[in-house]
Amino acid sequence: MTQTAKIILALGLGIIIGAAAIPSLQAQPGRHGAYIVAETRVNDPAGFMEYIRREPATLPAFHGRVLARALPDMREGTAPDGTVAIIAFDTVQEANQWYNSPVSAKLRELRQGAAKSRVYILDGAVQ
Repeated sequence: MTQTAKIILALGLGIIIGAAAIPSLQAQPGRHGAYIVAETRVNDPAGFMEYIRREPATLPAFHGRVLARALPDMREGTAPDGTVAIIAFDTVQEANQWYNSPVSAKLRELRQGAAKSRVYILDGAVQ
C-alpha cells in the first residue's frame, strides 16, 4: 500500500470514528452539574489543613470532586478575602446532600473553627 493510500485510509477511519463518537458527546437532557464555591479566610492554618486533608474522602459518595482551591488571580472587581475552592457535583441535589450530610456537618465545624467562609451552590444549568 502506498503512503498516499495509507494517509487516505487513516483520514477516512478518523472521520468514521469521529462521526460515531459525536452522539456520545452530546449532553444528557435534564442533567447538568452543580458547584459548591467556598471563599475562605484562614485564621488557624493547622486546623484548616486538617479540614483539607479530610474533605476529599467525604465527596465520592455524592459524586463530588474538588476542581480548584487557590488564591484567585483577579481580573475585575474586589478579590475574595482568601482562597476560593470549587467542588463539582453531578447535580444540585447531590451538592445539597453532601453539604447537609452528617459527615460534612462534622467537617464544617472543623472548617468554621479554622476559617471564616462564604459558601454557596451554583446550578450549572446554562440559562
